[in-house]
Amino acid sequence: MTQPPSTVGSQPPDAITLNTQIGMHLRTFLNIKNMINQDRDFLQATSLTAEPYNFTTDQETLIKSAILELDTALDGIDMTFISRVIGLG
Repeated sequence: MTQPPSTVGSQPPDAITLNTQIGMHLRTFLNIKNMINQDRDFLQATSLTAEPYNFTTDQETLIKSAILELDTALDGIDMTFISRVIGLG
């Protein structure tokens, strides 16, 4: 007969699983942070009101402001410990 698990949910059962999960989460975060940074660079150099986008000025402002604000917030995060955990520091 199979024994039921000792915990329910997604609690990591051991150190290897915990390290793997946290490492994957932090690497994913870094990838997203880099993507937002690239989006910011693209949007700063691009007019969204021109072809091929044809957004209104309000729509352009909304998109650019959302990415700029998110990029600014992400850049404000101290990456010291994140870099150490994922092996970059």
